[in-house]
Amino acid sequence: MNTTRLTTCNNAIEANLLKGMLENNGIACFLANENFSHLMPHFNGMMGAGVQVIIDEADLEQAKALLLAQSEAVNELVCPNCGSVNVGYGLGTNKIKKFFTILLSLATGMPFGNLKNTNYCRDCKTEFTK
Repeated sequence: MNTTRLTTCNNAIEANLLKGMLENNGIACFLANENFSHLMPHFNGMMGAGVQVIIDEADLEQAKALLLAQSEAVNELVCPNCGSVNVGYGLGTNKIKKFFTILLSLATGMPFGNLKNTNYCRDCKTEFTK
């Protein structure tokens, strides 16, 4: 049985939800780096770190089709604050603070905080996750 990484999730909750969906559809899978993502959350998203969903290579196409169907079902993002669909994805509205955090991290050689891209409303400037 050859295994391959299907995707990398930002946290264990997201990975376990995906694992449950795959197993309900008959695809055996397991999670890797689940404990590491709890111990070092600031490394999630850097260099492939995060909770990895591992599946059998034979199930790869079926699993990708399930992921695509799931992402299309929840693709329409709506701002939870104002209800606008004018939503962007990126560093968010406080880019200057995040830029200085990156500079400080580079200067000291230590990562400060978890600088992930977020969804943000272009109308009311609210940052939110899916």
